[in-house]
Amino acid sequence: MSENKRPVRTLSSKTAISIFLIAVLGVGVVIGMTFPLVTLSLERMGLGPTLIGFNSATASLGILVVGLVSARLLARYSTSLVVIASCILSVTSLVLLPIIGTVAGWFILRFLMTLGLGFLWLICETWLNAVAVPENRGKIMGLYGAAFSGGFALGPLVISLTGSQGWFPFALAGGFLAVSSLPMLLLGDYQDEKEEEPAGHLQIFRLHPLIFFVAFAAGLFETTAYALLPIYTLGEGLGENGSMYALSAFSAGGIAFQYPMGKLADAAGRNALLLITALSILVGVVAIPFVVGSSVGLLAVLFLLGGSIFGLYTLGLILLGDGFGAKNLVAANAIFIIAYESGAVVGPAFSGSAMDVWPDNGFVGFLLICAVLFAGMAVKKARQSSA
Repeated sequence: MSENKRPVRTLSSKTAISIFLIAVLGVGVVIGMTFPLVTLSLERMGLGPTLIGFNSATASLGILVVGLVSARLLARYSTSLVVIASCILSVTSLVLLPIIGTVAGWFILRFLMTLGLGFLWLICETWLNAVAVPENRGKIMGLYGAAFSGGFALGPLVISLTGSQGWFPFALAGGFLAVSSLPMLLLGDYQDEKEEEPAGHLQIFRLHPLIFFVAFAAGLFETTAYALLPIYTLGEGLGENGSMYALSAFSAGGIAFQYPMGKLADAAGRNALLLITALSILVGVVAIPFVVGSSVGLLAVLFLLGGSIFGLYTLGLILLGDGFGAKNLVAANAIFIIAYESGAVVGPAFSGSAMDVWPDNGFVGFLLICAVLFAGMAVKKARQSSA
């Protein structure tokens, strides 16, 4: 799939969209399974939190590599070949993980597994945006966000049923991925389209920088919450179960809000949704210290906050599809993923440092600064659009 190509519509749009959604659901399930599965396995191997954290970081590194090389790779090779190779790479890595007993082997295999997952993830996003039209792009990308978030949430539940020991959960994850991804081969490849000249990566960023700032913010808010919300709530006396309930409420909001936010983007407009989302995040962050002593109040705020934060990624994809034609969509989507992963690296690092300096309020304080800056950007964009 190259920048100057678009999907061959050998199947109806509804069928194609269904295939993409099934594929991204499978990717979400596998990612959701592998995070706890790998962590628990490495802990049994005797690794401490630092090495386990570094192993998790190889997943982000793999996604960053996908963002850097995907446009060139998909320009040189057919989409079908990349789908097959990505599926084989991920499934093989999953199957080998319980067999390889060395720490270095687990680092290498997790990196390779994430490379394969990353290409499948990017292809799904790009194709869905290419198939969608402006009138229904919000709804389609909302369904995409709900499928991915739902799969991610389902993964740990699968592990709770299968257990984390032995080869079976790894093989099951590989089976999920193969069954959900291979139907993408029915869609054929891309056809040349001569509408526009392809742009370079820097030019793509300069064309619509707001889109990539939205992606960065999505990665920052989402990953910071996942990484450090449990620590904050434990410090506030919620206990381990209460902290897990808080994180579950945040995740549930992320799943529930995707489709409604997509429909709202189609009905009210992209800039209006950006402003609503940014202000909702700001209000949610401000409210956390005031409701942390109330279980119902905290869960409600985190549910709404999770929906708003997860919705940022979906909104960014909608803006991406609106802003770029088929020739530049792969490269633009790759930059979008790089921006998201950059935010995912920066957020927990700075928020964690803030909590070390200011244990009681560092988490909320860091999020508040970021939320104010992001809301200011959204207000400025709304004013420019109405001028």
